[in-house]
Amino acid sequence: NPVPTEQESRSHLSSDGKEATRLAFAKYASYGKKLDRAIGAATAGGVKVHRFHPSGRVILTVVGHLGDEFIDPDKPYCSCSHFFFRVLSGRDELCYHLLSYKIAVESNSVKFVDFDDEEYGQFFSSLVTDVFGVLDRSSGP
Repeated sequence: NPVPTEQESRSHLSSDGKEATRLAFAKYASYGKKLDRAIGAATAGGVKVHRFHPSGRVILTVVGHLGDEFIDPDKPYCSCSHFFFRVLSGRDELCYHLLSYKIAVESNSVKFVDFDDEEYGQFFSSLVTDVFGVLDRSSGP
């Protein structure tokens, strides 16, 4: 899954048409409640590509119900406890954060946030702090 470009992500899902959105992503219906959470994150603009200039570094995050999660859909990887306890153990295919990314890409609803390279260290430090805070607030499996 290459990171989408801003031009590819111009139109956004409508939170008003939840059922229409669910129908549009019927191929993911087997994910059940996870699909609803994923659609919620995508429609709320919670799937973000943080771009740093001029280096071109990119960090992907999804705003989850407990806070920001770092994702790498190419690996795939997510910093959430569900990914660690369920996906890595083979009990689940993916977490709703990674599903949110798929939905956001397919629906052109990824948000882009631009930064200067000088802001990378502070951003990354804040993200790591938030991710550890989410882990503290989550109950594990």
